[in-house]
Amino acid sequence: MIRSYDAVIVGAGIGGLTAASYLAKAGLKVLLIEKHYIAGGYASSFTRRGYYFDVGAHYFGSCRPNGHIGRIILEHNLTNRVEMLRTDPSDILISDGKEVRMYINYDRLVAEYQKVCPGESGNVRRFMDYMSTSNPLQLYAELRRITFDTLLDRYFESELLKSFFAMPLGNVALPSSRVSALTAVLLYREFIFDGGYYPRGGMQSFSNALVERIRQYGGDVEFLAPAASIDVRAGKVQGLVFKRRGRTEDYVRCNIVIAACDFHGLVKMLPDQIIQSATGVKDRLSKWTASASAFMVYLGIRGNLRSIAKHHTNVWYYPSGHVDEYYRLLNEGEVGLEKGFVFYSTPSFHDPRLLPEGMHAIQAIVGAPYRPRAFWERDDFKERMADEIVARIETFIPGLSQLIDVREIAIPPTLEKYTGNYRGAMYGWESSPEQTGILDSGDCFGVGGLYLVGHWADLPTGRSGIAAVAAAGRRLSRVILRSGIVRKVVTSTSNDREGPGT
Repeated sequence: MIRSYDAVIVGAGIGGLTAASYLAKAGLKVLLIEKHYIAGGYASSFTRRGYYFDVGAHYFGSCRPNGHIGRIILEHNLTNRVEMLRTDPSDILISDGKEVRMYINYDRLVAEYQKVCPGESGNVRRFMDYMSTSNPLQLYAELRRITFDTLLDRYFESELLKSFFAMPLGNVALPSSRVSALTAVLLYREFIFDGGYYPRGGMQSFSNALVERIRQYGGDVEFLAPAASIDVRAGKVQGLVFKRRGRTEDYVRCNIVIAACDFHGLVKMLPDQIIQSATGVKDRLSKWTASASAFMVYLGIRGNLRSIAKHHTNVWYYPSGHVDEYYRLLNEGEVGLEKGFVFYSTPSFHDPRLLPEGMHAIQAIVGAPYRPRAFWERDDFKERMADEIVARIETFIPGLSQLIDVREIAIPPTLEKYTGNYRGAMYGWESSPEQTGILDSGDCFGVGGLYLVGHWADLPTGRSGIAAVAAAGRRLSRVILRSGIVRKVVTSTSNDREGPGT
């Protein structure tokens, strides 16, 4: 028998999980399929020889009650299932012998930036107040067509101060001269001013909680189930073909498909005539730019790391000069660590219960352009690059290399393989002004019932991580429920039906 669903969601990253959870909660019959064996995308985790590692994301932002993640937790009654720990300070930025600790308390955070250049203390206060208190519609109107460096120039003279404000742009993998000011400011609002949240049990625990909820609402979730093709007839979605455990093809009827997956992969699922006639699709394929990828090193450590580490939070280190130079070289295809940048996180500091006493995990990330696997594996290049990253971290954890028990390396092709993201992109389309600020409902193909969500969609605020795609998934679910495309139209609020047993 051919199964029928109201909606099929392709991809169990945060955008897909969010959209699926709201639609299932509203009473739609939902199927969520995922090519990997776990949910979460870059917000997932893995283990090696007893060590726990987060894949990419290192913490959540926007977890206040009315924040993007906070609303999801409340509206799906996950408060008792997802315990958010909070690190304070969430991060430390280090450059030119100066440090900025990113405290939870707003005034303390302002004071940290003021220390970089005391002569511009008033400008720091005015700038941070502008970012934190301005109406979102005002920000949209003023910032979506300019770059962040243009905004910084309006407030500051000090290049070092501008560099410190630009350093967290590693979360979008762009220099301040290329990223939309709107994206950068909202990154500060949702990921820095309201940041530092880490789910007890690791990043995977949040994704797993949403999978559990979808199933409790009556939805189906299948892993190792890559989508193969979308059945489109008379301009409307009729069904979808996917592969069970990558082998046996299965067809399901549906009148809604939400693509929470790579844009290029979605294009391959559609008939050629749809792509040729779809407004904007060919432009995206030929003209739009994907974000950079990353080179990651995962270290399992045996030893008393707390006693020797100088910092017990996430560390951003750039030796000297303006960090834009590093991000600029990255986006021009530079490979290596010539500029000395490194970011690293220690999940076992955030949640001591993750690992037994005396065991720790470190996740180090540097941006990287996409190159084929052979490039990284020639002459042990990736191993030498990992050695250099460890040496950088030893600046802050003396003797680290002697404590390494497990070392795993992820290169851009690794990210491409496990997430399906084009060229291992970390953030979908890059959030330049030209690719930011587009307001639509997630439909860019002109096919009835086909929607796009996640960091490959046209997010009006740009692509600034988990909170942005979670908000997009929630917003799209409301658009669908109000559209009349399905009969079971209800609003999605915290007063809606809860899952069984809640």
